[in-house]
Amino acid sequence: MNHDTGTAPPQLGPELVSSELLHRNARFDLRRDVVRLPSGLTQDLVWVDHPGAVGIAAVEEDGRLVLVRQYRHAVQQQLLEIPAGRLEPGEDRLQAAIRELEEETGLRAAEWCLLQDILPAPGFASERLSIYLARGLSPAGPQAATCDADEELSLERHAPGDLLAGLTTDAKTLIAAGLLLRAPSRAAEAPLAD
Repeated sequence: MNHDTGTAPPQLGPELVSSELLHRNARFDLRRDVVRLPSGLTQDLVWVDHPGAVGIAAVEEDGRLVLVRQYRHAVQQQLLEIPAGRLEPGEDRLQAAIRELEEETGLRAAEWCLLQDILPAPGFASERLSIYLARGLSPAGPQAATCDADEELSLERHAPGDLLAGLTTDAKTLIAAGLLLRAPSRAAEAPLAD
């Protein structure tokens, strides 16, 4: 007798065989794990244990995004990006977004809305990046735009469509631009904070 209910059986997760901390710094941990998959296959994985990050789609009244241009050594290029940054230990994601917008652009936003959580590089990093929409932009004051001591940023403003047409290759920025163009009504939702 077949008692198939149409639901798939629960999948067993991988078994952690061993875990080793290879390197620790102020930004992330580098780990090496050996896992055994339900099939019996064993994988030896080196991965980045990342605290998480936020990105901000700061939209001006004319619809353009406020962006930062900065040097990214891993790709040896100046990249055009939405303002973004790592979470501090125990920091709330929305508060991190508010902090990063002010530090990198010197701006504050009256309205905030979560657009999307993304996994930028799940093949080798645990990072979860929350992309927020920020509207109602205004100068934060004379003490604003105090980016990290090792950062050099310049501000630019571009329409989301221009970013998708080739102005950047930065994934979080392309995703933010696509989200804004795909669902413009999302930009009109009630704010998270003001």
